[in-house]
Amino acid sequence: MQVLGGGAAVLATRPLFASGRAFAAPVASAGPAVANGDVLINFNESPYGPSPKALDAIREVELRFVNRYYPEDNYDTLRAAIAKYHGVTPDHVRATVGSTEVLKVCDDVFLSGGAPLVVAEPAYEAVLQYAANSKANASKVPLTPDHRHDLPKMAAATTATTGLVYICNPNNPTGTIVRKDEIAAFMARVPASVTVLVDEAYAEFVDDPGYESAVKYVKEGRNVIVAKTFSKIHGMAGMRVGYAIAKPDLIRKIAPFTTDFAISGATANAAAAALADSSYRAEVHKKNAAQRTRFAAEMQRMKLECAESHANFAMVNLRRPVKPVIDALAKRHVMVGREFPAMPTFLRVTFGTEPEMTAFYSAFGEVMRG
Repeated sequence: MQVLGGGAAVLATRPLFASGRAFAAPVASAGPAVANGDVLINFNESPYGPSPKALDAIREVELRFVNRYYPEDNYDTLRAAIAKYHGVTPDHVRATVGSTEVLKVCDDVFLSGGAPLVVAEPAYEAVLQYAANSKANASKVPLTPDHRHDLPKMAAATTATTGLVYICNPNNPTGTIVRKDEIAAFMARVPASVTVLVDEAYAEFVDDPGYESAVKYVKEGRNVIVAKTFSKIHGMAGMRVGYAIAKPDLIRKIAPFTTDFAISGATANAAAAALADSSYRAEVHKKNAAQRTRFAAEMQRMKLECAESHANFAMVNLRRPVKPVIDALAKRHVMVGREFPAMPTFLRVTFGTEPEMTAFYSAFGEVMRG
């Protein structure tokens, strides 16, 4: 852990989610649910829940699979649905326990023996946390002044001995993106032998026409692994299902390091149904975009700078240490993102429902007026 530096060593001993988190009452209106439960806008979950079709799929298999292992060793039905959705073959897909398992497995495989990791700072910290297990030396490249991955500097830090490059696009915690021309320039510079892991957990929230999924490079046969999840726009964070998309030889390389029978039958069926429900996904996208626009306007009204978000959360610069603000909001039953050491004055807020966000703005205004 020492080779990762003090910050990463702390990460290796700390869970990604804070312990003792509260559970909120469902918030469907501006009524008692907000007053009686915590407003949870801290973990980038969807406040809208899964597609009704996904819920129907859960009910359909609940009794059949409770006492049985899922009958498909490789989740063939789910893999086929994912492959069709992305225009690849099932051999390009590996179902996993959320996208986090993809990140851990890639660290296990490509950083074994301490091969170097190249990562932006800050980005989603799971990759650094798991890299500590492999004693990997991490080259942490600061974000650009507008809080985006500095891909030219990340490419410069990548050599033929690099084990893995991690790109989070959109980035967590900033919500910013790197566009297709930037990714193309980066891919042209990095050695073809180096594996590039692109985390696209929030890709479905992006509206920018300059954004492009890295699945493009998988189809071209590059050493690219794309991590996807059903935890965000699909509203299934509690069911823990994700997947990797990569060329078949990379899928075969990582498959032995994944966990067999880790996804339940109900979850697999629900995920396939969710993927097919494009109208529900569009509805969630639209609601999230409306809250993102409102958030930017509210912060502008308060003369606070925001990173340009393309996800279901945003970071706002409070120009003061953020920890006391987080604590003060928690006392008002509004849970927001934790402190990020690389951005100590920035607060991360997940976009909730209209009433949840109204509750946040009220509490936030009180705290900031302090």
